[in-house]
Amino acid sequence: MFRAQIVHTPFLVLLCLVAGLSMWVPAAHASLTGDHDVAQAFFYSGIIVMIVTGMVMLAMANRRTRTTARGQLLAVVGAYLLLPVVFALPMTQAMPDTTGINAWFEMVSSFTTTGATVYDDAGRLAPSIHLWRALVGWMGGLFMLVAATAILAPMNLGGGEVVAGRDVGQGAHGQTQITRIADPGERLWRYVSVIAPVYAGLTLALWLCLMIAGEVNLVALI
Repeated sequence: MFRAQIVHTPFLVLLCLVAGLSMWVPAAHASLTGDHDVAQAFFYSGIIVMIVTGMVMLAMANRRTRTTARGQLLAVVGAYLLLPVVFALPMTQAMPDTTGINAWFEMVSSFTTTGATVYDDAGRLAPSIHLWRALVGWMGGLFMLVAATAILAPMNLGGGEVVAGRDVGQGAHGQTQITRIADPGERLWRYVSVIAPVYAGLTLALWLCLMIAGEVNLVALI
């Protein structure tokens, strides 16, 4: 029952929940390194995001709207519009001397993995904030992999139309069984369960290799 609820919860709402939970990673790091102001900023920001997201999920608990491919495509667009705002919340709290626009731009850059930054002086940012920027970029990469395989490819978008040789937005010949039999929500979470462990495993392997090569632990992880 819980799995069915998750599958039918709007994708964008679940992404906001994941964003709130992920804020506790830099909060834990800051707490362990003694940077309590940054730890509190990320910890309380995570609580706020999760409370608001939880309220939205409760309000939609009795709605049984069928997930559609078009709805998921809109969720991808919405993610790039909404999530950077959510990601910027703890940065504005942890860095009182920064502006909301700067924090938002930094999170857009991190989530899209473009690498642009408004903070030329790296020493201005606490190590836990650097970790947060890297974590947002890591989640952005995972998000794009999942979106490309589970949402864009079945619609022949994002390059899928080149492989399939059909019109943009039309279903492709030779789709996998999961594409044919599963509704978009079910297909999305099956792809997440396949891609996420591999993505995390490769990250761990690269982290260990860089540490063996002599890199500082946090820098190697980032």
